[in-house]
Amino acid sequence: MKQVMKRVMKRVMERVMERVMKRVMERVMKHVMKQVMKHVMEHVMEQFKVTHVSSSSALTEPDLQFAQTEARLSAEAPLQNQDLMDPSWRSADCWKPPSDSQSSIASFSQCSGPHHFLSKTSDAVDYFLLMFPPALLDLITFETNAHIKTCHFLGCGLPDWVPVTTLEIKGFLGLVVLMGLQNLPDPAQFWSWSHYDNSYAFCRAMSFRRFQQISSSIRMGSFTTDRYRGTRTTKDALHIFRPMLDLLGGAMWTRTGPTAACRWTGPCCPAWGGQPRQGGPEDPAPGVLLCDSKSGFCHRLFIQVGAQGGPEPGGPEPGGPEPGFTVVPELVKGLEGRHHQLFLSSSLASVPLLQKLLDQGLYASCSFPPPSPILPPALWAQGLLERPGDFLQRQLGPVLATRWRDTKEMCCLSTNAAPGQQDLVFRRSQTRGGELEPITRPGAFRLLQENLRGVDICKQLLACNPLGGVPQDRHWRGLLWFLVNLSIVNAFLLLRESAGTAPPPG
Repeated sequence: MKQVMKRVMKRVMERVMERVMKRVMERVMKHVMKQVMKHVMEHVMEQFKVTHVSSSSALTEPDLQFAQTEARLSAEAPLQNQDLMDPSWRSADCWKPPSDSQSSIASFSQCSGPHHFLSKTSDAVDYFLLMFPPALLDLITFETNAHIKTCHFLGCGLPDWVPVTTLEIKGFLGLVVLMGLQNLPDPAQFWSWSHYDNSYAFCRAMSFRRFQQISSSIRMGSFTTDRYRGTRTTKDALHIFRPMLDLLGGAMWTRTGPTAACRWTGPCCPAWGGQPRQGGPEDPAPGVLLCDSKSGFCHRLFIQVGAQGGPEPGGPEPGGPEPGFTVVPELVKGLEGRHHQLFLSSSLASVPLLQKLLDQGLYASCSFPPPSPILPPALWAQGLLERPGDFLQRQLGPVLATRWRDTKEMCCLSTNAAPGQQDLVFRRSQTRGGELEPITRPGAFRLLQENLRGVDICKQLLACNPLGGVPQDRHWRGLLWFLVNLSIVNAFLLLRESAGTAPPPG
């Protein structure tokens, strides 16, 4: 009997001790986990700077910073300084009157035009998906859901959010395009039968509440999620845009081959599709568009991250970078040796740049107002252009500088024009009202004037039909919708060219 009692008591004590130890360990673990989670959340909240707005919490995301880091600038400067090592163009004695010998300019013979397999009966949506590929829709869908998930983890964001699908993103983009075609004071009126005749299409696509949710949450990459993943890099101000820019850049470059002549703007604001941003910052990112000189199709886009301003064109400070040597190499990759003719903006005008492009098998031309440090000061004093049609040319190796008086004096640099060539153009007579009189025009300016409208066509189309119903209060939002609008314009131009119709009128 005693042995039985001992066994029973032993088992009872073992079970009691197991339960006591289990409860003690549970409480200890809960306390430890609570303290750990508290420290983790404090650290995360400090990192992401969470601010409370009324009953819900809103996350303050940083905006794009268009400032070139010292590391990147110092890495680029040596390469640029090597390109600018020949200072002979600064001396007026090196610029000679053109010789009688004709300079040889190789002809362009590469394949150009649309590269796709769509039939002529394909609709506009098919062409848009060529320029805005499905992989990009998948990226936006993934990043938008990831951003909201991160916000929920941090205790903020939309509490009733339902994960968005690729089909919803496509429908959302379609509604944004439609809202840009007709301007209504309140976006909610597009869902009202009494304000908008086609409101059935909006109601069928999604509710106004859902549209607002996607509009405020759509991301192509999130600063918040990027920090949480630990993949953020300080060397690239556009790091969250790189996947989208790579996909769009590949679509723009492969869907149509560049023609003989290409035109691009200088470092200027792409105007975010021509729309003023409501309540947004006033200094957007400078961008450069490489467009076909006839149709206006944008082959490449370069968003310039760097301090605005700096030395005047053509005269960089010693040891400093020249704007053209930062931008142009990125845009001409794959064009080397094909004898394309590039028409540059005046802000990119530079004698060393034209010499460098010619060494790569690319002809170039650019105009600029006189007087300018692009040419030596003594050249501006050589000869006075008094009458319309007067022109003066000087040559430094293959680079031809032309001063010409039209209604006012202009100047251009070119490697794609032979000296001495000229034709006649008609201008309004200064002495006989209502009549036209012929004046002489140098061949260099003929090429310029015949190939300058490409970027203008692209910009005009961007401004004609801006997207509507979406906030553009931050730089990254403005850039996102500019890229969407640029894809729409490219799809329209590709459709027109594929159908065999003429380019849009200039």
